Amino acid sequence: MAEIQRLKEDTVPEAELKRAKDQLKSNIVLGLESSSSRMSNLARQEMYFGRFFSVEEIIEQVEAITPCDVQSLAQALFRQEAIALTMLGNLGNLTVDRAALAC
Repeated sequence: MAEIQRLKEDTVPEAELKRAKDQLKSNIVLGLESSSSRMSNLARQEMYFGRFFSVEEIIEQVEAITPCDVQSLAQALFRQEAIALTMLGNLGNLTVDRAALAC
């Protein structure tokens, strides 16, 4: 929760954002190497958007993301009333109330 709060209050450092962008771009390119992955990607884009986005278009959009964009998205998505928690395993007497999910 502290990390989510930090994302909402502070912009992501440029170096961290660059690493995330580079990782995402690598995953996109590597994901297109197999025929089945490529076809799944094409089908998904057609179903969701009604068109195909080229790798160049996607990379251009990834590069356009700014630290302020990340902060704005965090502020919009990470609201206390929208946060859910799932726990798995032997939790004993552990309880978590809504106040613990404040971000």
